[in-house]
Amino acid sequence: MSPSVSVVVPVYRNAESLPELSRRVAAALEPAFPRFELILIDDGSPDESWSVIQRLAQAEPRVKGVRLSRNFGQHPAIAAGFDRATGEVIVLMDADLEDRPENLPNLIARLTPGTDVVYTIKTGPNDGSRLTSALFHGIFSRIVGGTNVPRNIGTLRAFNRKVLEAIKAHTEYDVLFGPLMFFIGFSSVFVEVERDVRHHGRTSYTFAKRMRLAVRSLISYTDLPNRVFLTFGTLIVGAAVLYGVAVALQALLFGAKLPPGLTLIVLLNVLFIGITMISLGIIGSYIFRVYQEVLRRPRYLVTQEVNLASVPR
Repeated sequence: MSPSVSVVVPVYRNAESLPELSRRVAAALEPAFPRFELILIDDGSPDESWSVIQRLAQAEPRVKGVRLSRNFGQHPAIAAGFDRATGEVIVLMDADLEDRPENLPNLIARLTPGTDVVYTIKTGPNDGSRLTSALFHGIFSRIVGGTNVPRNIGTLRAFNRKVLEAIKAHTEYDVLFGPLMFFIGFSSVFVEVERDVRHHGRTSYTFAKRMRLAVRSLISYTDLPNRVFLTFGTLIVGAAVLYGVAVALQALLFGAKLPPGLTLIVLLNVLFIGITMISLGIIGSYIFRVYQEVLRRPRYLVTQEVNLASVPR
């Protein structure tokens, strides 16, 4: 018997693409994996996404909808889907149809007994984010030990129940599922998939949002910023000590005095004040994350569900 499949899709401003997404997912999975569910999580979309999800769920019981009380972000929306996924195999994908639903059977089939996760590497049209995405994953691979994130890795991926339970065991508030899945390990393979051009709407991931995601990832999985400034501070202190020794030796042995340099002193003071402020900002970012975790606020709040029993949080 084929395994049951849960397809988890966060939704934000995707009202136009949802009917086609539902149709193509059903057409792709029905022949080989008829026991599937399509979980659509409306992350506070300002468009008609929730109305479309309700209509799709009324027409097809295997389409299940979750409406969050506001826009919590992509990863909290994914968490809502993961909490409600019942399948033996879980597929995570975007709602914009850049990833082809027709690739799902192939990804699921690659989940052999020795493989826990199937990641996808994007080929095809470039949406303009390829460079920033590749840069982030390249830096992340080198910073976080034990990971090797390929260039152009996509959101689309399939994994088994064991991986899902491991993901759900990480209960931090500000979770990032992409880096987390590499962090927890498990055996994996990479499959190249052709991307389609986005036909509806525009991506909500601007360059600024990608930068914020990169900063959050670095803070979550490494203390590199602190180590950089600790090293930098140590070098400055060492240089200051050497400079003081040189001045003392000049005065004691040669009676020489360095000429006054008010401009140099001001510049050094400004430099050190700037370094101090940046260092305090980095420390503050870690403290704020600790504060968020201590509060233990829920990642998301649900206001409506269709074709689903409520999941206590």
